[in-house]
Amino acid sequence: MNWYEKLNQYFPIEEMKSKEHMELLLKEKKNVYKKDDGPNHVVMYVEMDDFIFIDYLFVSKDARGQGLGKKLLNKFKEKKKPII
Repeated sequence: MNWYEKLNQYFPIEEMKSKEHMELLLKEKKNVYKKDDGPNHVVMYVEMDDFIFIDYLFVSKDARGQGLGKKLLNKFKEKKKPII
């Protein structure tokens, strides 16, 4: 199952961007719109200099309860840790 199918099976249709729209963002805005996917997760996000916006976060049913979502979110938090 590809990354879009995983998202599409989990999120309601009214919350989903079309596959074409997402692929266009990944192609034309590749410097800011990004995808991180693996066997048990998909994260679609916007990364700017001063913030990260998570558009979609999916963790597979088989991996839930194992801390994967927390690890993914912590990875993003570490990227944008404020410098004091």
